Amino acid sequence: MRSSLSFGTVGNTMEKRFGVAIIGGSGYGAGETIRLLSAHPDIEVCSVSSRSHVGKPLSSVHSHLLGISDLAFEESPKMETLTGYEKSAVILAMPSGLAVPTVERLLSHGLPETTAVIDLSGDLRLTDQLQHERFYAEVPFAPEVRSRFTYGLPEVTGTASTARFITNPGCLATGAIMALAPLRGFQLERTIIVDAKTGTSGAGREPQASMHHPSRCLDFTAYKVLAHRHEPEILQALGEAFAKNHAMMFVPHLIPTSRGEFITAYATLTNKESEATVRDAFASFYKDSPFVRLRATPPRVVDVVGTNFCDICVTVRDGQVCVMSSLDNLGKGMAGQAIQNLNIIFGIPQGRGLLHASLGPV
Repeated sequence: MRSSLSFGTVGNTMEKRFGVAIIGGSGYGAGETIRLLSAHPDIEVCSVSSRSHVGKPLSSVHSHLLGISDLAFEESPKMETLTGYEKSAVILAMPSGLAVPTVERLLSHGLPETTAVIDLSGDLRLTDQLQHERFYAEVPFAPEVRSRFTYGLPEVTGTASTARFITNPGCLATGAIMALAPLRGFQLERTIIVDAKTGTSGAGREPQASMHHPSRCLDFTAYKVLAHRHEPEILQALGEAFAKNHAMMFVPHLIPTSRGEFITAYATLTNKESEATVRDAFASFYKDSPFVRLRATPPRVVDVVGTNFCDICVTVRDGQVCVMSSLDNLGKGMAGQAIQNLNIIFGIPQGRGLLHASLGPV
């Protein structure tokens, strides 16, 4: 990636307080980020770069943005457009392997103290070098860059308003972590099973044989069985004690939908607490989480598609606990979560610009 980054000063009379530049603007994550921010009352997208679409309007790639954004793709982000805002951010929406050199380039050009960075890829999520090298062999560990980044899952790990560099969680990891986090207060038998089902948009925009419509239509299959890179991410987010005391069996599946995922986590309560006790624990854990909706019946994917909600239902029988969570892999699993983190960094309510319902039938 060539760089012509500059940090000049321009007069800015924007009505919105915060500006965002997106690097790698042609993917699904970038498209969803732009869509959501188009209706945000305080944040606007002022620069979108994509080396493969320079000069083309955003709608030439993201056709649903026609009439929503009049921006065109740039070869590199116009960082000077961010200087007129109270605070700003750069969102990295690039394929795996590009985050580290891009962050290094941003820093070398003097990234302003008022500008945050959020990386949507998995390049900087794992803190253990051995685990990183096992699951992200193509990505340099780069400890000096990695140490700057905070894992951004506010409901579980927290995201302080003082954080400046955020590594956005993976979509399947988000659903699994949120399903399991409240169980950390209980004694559980060692083995935890996570059954994850996801739509095909999680694989990105680039065509793949396994994602070709004739291959996916009306099919259902598992992939990366007991070898998915989100497994160590889940254990890391749940904490050292949990990871030490439990073994996880994580199996993801592809379902014939574009968006949405459904996670089912299974565990056994050593002390066989009642369903009411466990549900109360979930209610207490998420009492200040505007995007968690606790349901009495199993959640549905259609209720979360296009939103930043994570719907959760807990069922317990004779010490067996089943937690189901559902979210949109492009919403709470990616773009919505990034904007939620931005809201926190910018010092505005988490739900700002994100509290809206799904379409219902889709």
